[in-house]
Amino acid sequence: KLPSAPRRPRRPRPTEAVTGHKLFFALRPDEETAERIARFAIAEHEARGLQPRLRPSRIFHITLHYFGYSEGEPDAHVVELASRAASEVVRPAFDLHFDSFKSWGKERSAKHPFVLTGGQGLEAVREFQQALVERLVAHGLVAPQLDFVPHLTLRDDKRAAPDWPVDLPGWIAS
Repeated sequence: KLPSAPRRPRRPRPTEAVTGHKLFFALRPDEETAERIARFAIAEHEARGLQPRLRPSRIFHITLHYFGYSEGEPDAHVVELASRAASEVVRPAFDLHFDSFKSWGKERSAKHPFVLTGGQGLEAVREFQQALVERLVAHGLVAPQLDFVPHLTLRDDKRAAPDWPVDLPGWIAS
């Protein structure tokens, strides 16, 4: 029998004070680009008669690897191993490009993330994430349990929203 993975601490409810930390690697746009993405998303929503209740643009990101939530400070050993692994991933800068808005979640889900995602325009993100995961695993850290789908979450809804195509340059990740 294989040993089971340690249980992740429970995430706080939205109404609870957050005292811990989420530990993850992500690609983040600069402030100007994040604002441009937000303006584009707002205009697209309004053109379709939808409420543009977006997350603050200052937290826009594409998660590459999520280590989990921890009460208090993250495990220093995990941070050290993750930092060492990430320092070994050397890639040239690359462009990101989004080509669709999508609403995720099963029909009866209480939460439907509404995201920007893409096909070929995010291929370099997929390759970068795979290289990162390979180095993380080589340093003894756990690989993600879910398949990686690069996306930038704009909001969470109670109901699914319609999907539609877009042509939105992202940013240069470096």
